[in-house]
Amino acid sequence: MKIGIAGAGAVGCHYGSFLQQAGQNVVYLARNEHLVALQQKGLTHISNGKAYHHEVQAGDDAGILADCDVLLLTCKTTVLEYMCLQIASSIRSDALLITMQNGVLAPDQVAHHFPSNPLIAASAFIGARIEKPGFVIHSAAGHLRLGWWKNEREQWLPLFDELLSAWNASGVDAQETENMKAMLWNKLLWNCGFNAITALTRRFAKDVATDEDSARWVRSAMQETMAVAAAGGVILPDDAIEQHITLTMKAGEVKTSMWQDIEHGRPTEIEVMNGFVSQRAKQFGLEAPTNDLLASLIRASERGQ
Repeated sequence: MKIGIAGAGAVGCHYGSFLQQAGQNVVYLARNEHLVALQQKGLTHISNGKAYHHEVQAGDDAGILADCDVLLLTCKTTVLEYMCLQIASSIRSDALLITMQNGVLAPDQVAHHFPSNPLIAASAFIGARIEKPGFVIHSAAGHLRLGWWKNEREQWLPLFDELLSAWNASGVDAQETENMKAMLWNKLLWNCGFNAITALTRRFAKDVATDEDSARWVRSAMQETMAVAAAGGVILPDDAIEQHITLTMKAGEVKTSMWQDIEHGRPTEIEVMNGFVSQRAKQFGLEAPTNDLLASLIRASERGQ
């Protein structure tokens, strides 16, 4: 099985590293200084206190993905449209595509571009960052939940099973789930609670969860998100908010993706997190003042850069 990582940042390199540990053939579509480091020095990956080093096949031309059986789309939502256009003429029409973006919109966006490909949506609960080009640190969580989104056909089931087995054999908790829409909203729940607040305060997620003053705003953003999900027909468990907060308190030092984006002057994913909830709330005639405020503050931070 040949697996392509399209958008090989921290998340893509983390899961690609474990696939390589399981003996899979992995290629990485990357860019800039990170690509140069991967090509010249390979990938160094720190996870659960262990260091791994891999020689990798990496490039910035989508042609590197041409003969892949499976393609993990691990780029940010801010560049997903560009990524789809970039790879459209290179990938096989029967390649198994897996979306791993934040928010709830990516699977339908990818399905629009690749209507004939089988598509799986994945939710990656992970704290990871590129410490320096070619050097990825995994600091918390890391489990994967995956479910068929469209074109589920018997011919691709063995490939999917092999992929899950490879991750689990190398230590990644990867499991199939039937209600992928609810899983994506459950992750959005966490993201709306923690991403913007950690980016604005420059505090790790567990510190935000532990502090009573900041935790009340986490809960407020999450409560609004649950209400919007319910209005759209997605019902999350009653204890979902407290589960997220309790687990976050016990997690490692999660430096959220939005905090990293603000720190490095990159566009954030605010429009598929708090901004999305704020907009969708208006469509349902609901109020979401906390998400609306957090989205406005992140936008102001971006404009200030």
